[in-house]
This record gives sequence, C-alpha cells and structure tokens, in this order.
Amino acid sequence: MPRLSLGLGAQNIRKVGGGGSPEPTAVLISGAGTASSNGNYVWDGATLLNGERYYQTVSNSIFWLSSESYWFIEDTIFGDNTYRSSDLITWVAINGSADPSPTGTLSYS
Repeated sequence: MPRLSLGLGAQNIRKVGGGGSPEPTAVLISGAGTASSNGNYVWDGATLLNGERYYQTVSNSIFWLSSESYWFIEDTIFGDNTYRSSDLITWVAINGSADPSPTGTLSYS
C-alpha cells in the first residue's frame, strides 16, 4: 500500500525563543488608591534587576525582589514601595499606601 506524507516531519518543527510562557513587555497598573502608582510601566527591552525585567514609567518602577519573591511598585511621589504582587496582576497594599489595591493588565509585543 502506498505511503502518503504531508511533509510534516521533524525537520519542519522549529523552536522559537526559549520556550515557556512569554514575558510581558508592559504592565498597566490601574485602580490604585495611591493614585500616583497608576500608570503604564514599560520594559525597555534590555534592563534587568535581580534577574527579572525592570518596568518603568516616567517616575516609578516595578521590580522583582528575589529575597521576598514579590514584585514591588516603587512610587517616588509616595516615597516608598506602595504595592506588592506575586504575579503582576493581583496587588496588595503595603507601607501605608491607600486601598483599593490596583490591578495589573499585562501586554505582550
């Protein structure tokens, strides 16, 4: 019996990137009781801090602190870190920042 082939052999499989889940290029923080923490935090495509992407607005940043296993919003207007998160989406108020805690919306590009 003849063998049919669609040309879908292993030679056509290519791995793009490093595998795994893609990492966000920006995090939109909205709904924060400490309004100065809201904004679109963007990764510049190169800067890492503690081995993770470092996201920035004009005056604030989101960074990973490996010793605590959390992301933090550093708010220069507030003068301290205002919220922390384990996933960049769900945030909890810290250091006397105001409720409600914000929500993060991730962007990929």
